[in-house]
Amino acid sequence: MNALDATWYDGRGSRPRAARISEPSPGTVRLESEGMVLEFAAAELTLSPRLGRMPRTLRLPGEGHLEIADTPALEAWLGGRDQVEGWADWLERRRGAAIGAGVATVLGVVGFFQLGLPWMADRLAPAIPAAVERTISSQAMELLDRMHFKPTRLPEKRRRTLQAKFGALVQELPRAADFRLEFRSAPTLGANALALPDGLVVVTDELVALAESDAQVLAVLAHEAGHHEQRHGMRRGLQSSAVVVVAGFLFGDLSGTGSLSVSIPVILIESGFSREFEREADAFAFALLARKGQSPADFAEIMKRLSDSHGGDSDGGPVGYLSTHPPSAERIEAARRAADATNENADGP
Repeated sequence: MNALDATWYDGRGSRPRAARISEPSPGTVRLESEGMVLEFAAAELTLSPRLGRMPRTLRLPGEGHLEIADTPALEAWLGGRDQVEGWADWLERRRGAAIGAGVATVLGVVGFFQLGLPWMADRLAPAIPAAVERTISSQAMELLDRMHFKPTRLPEKRRRTLQAKFGALVQELPRAADFRLEFRSAPTLGANALALPDGLVVVTDELVALAESDAQVLAVLAHEAGHHEQRHGMRRGLQSSAVVVVAGFLFGDLSGTGSLSVSIPVILIESGFSREFEREADAFAFALLARKGQSPADFAEIMKRLSDSHGGDSDGGPVGYLSTHPPSAERIEAARRAADATNENADGP
């Protein structure tokens, strides 16, 4: 019967005692110290997890604890370790493997946020009830009206004309019933337009004044229609809000996850759409304009005027809707290529 040396802290005094433990029979552990003999069922004892080469702690029921040098005999007497503890010990003893596991974990987390969250948002967005989209859009609009917008000064006749033309532009789209076109004055933003998740499209008076024709205004509206048809607003909000939810689970703080209906409007206003979403909306607009017999060149022209009005190809802007737009030169060139392709198709072989 092999015995192991240990240090015993009995919980009654501060003086440690020299002790020896052994296994007189399977499932039984014997403690001997200074003429005292105690026996315990192995199931009553708790062995601390292995941590490198640190001594193990064996907790005794009502009799304090023992500190023992790590040895395989402990595992044999007390029933071994679980799989998680075994892996942890293996990593602790192998620095290279531990570093590799850490790197793999970081890459996995980054990959999840970069790829997993967008994938999840793309599939969740179509399932969001229309009532939720309306609530989020209403809150976002309240913020915009308070922070940036003023009542429109466009004459009613002018507004109705543009609304009728916009209605004709989108009438055959799958989500046509959602669309509403409103106007605001925005002296601090200048010429701009945006689409909210429920289908509300807002155009500033300054953009209407900047455009040389209604066709150029409609080209911008076709772009905003693309955002709504492809659910960019809801997808963007879900992606960013999911970061809050996942971070809450990871760090054990879920206090911020209950206010997503409030946070999403702020995310949309401050962050805007990704450049990928902007390019998708551009491509949607080019195709829609071509189907309606309008040249994507109108989009190129209004983008040139917008770029000039905002100081060129700057990535900066008063709100996220401006700051995330791809550089105007790239978008103008894409629109011109689409216009050339439309003209070639119209000319035929």
